[in-house]
Amino acid sequence: MRQNWLEWLALVVSILAVVGVVGFLLVDGVRDEGRPPLPLVEVRVAEAYQTPHGWLVPSTVTNDGDSAAEALVLRATAEIGGEVEESELTVDFLPAGTEVDVTFGFSAEPDGEVSVQVIGFRLP
Repeated sequence: MRQNWLEWLALVVSILAVVGVVGFLLVDGVRDEGRPPLPLVEVRVAEAYQTPHGWLVPSTVTNDGDSAAEALVLRATAEIGGEVEESELTVDFLPAGTEVDVTFGFSAEPDGEVSVQVIGFRLP
């Protein structure tokens, strides 16, 4: 029984797809260094804005590690009116290589720099 050109084309496309997926998985497995989660926070004070409930400071949390982090707790500290104020939040799940936008809240506009500390996280 002789096959037509369409069957041969489907066979070639299928073989290329399988080889591509296997190749990607091999390269990804070799490249994966097994690093733990590495949360990094970029605070965007220039984009901060006032609301009726206080001052909000947008930030971006990035996971540069090779594994996910669960229940990531972050604490932002800023000086406001001569006193130190803290804002704490939790990111439920942060997969490896992803980022999430978060917002820290303060009672008024921070006088200077806003620093963020990673309090802890759980490994899934």
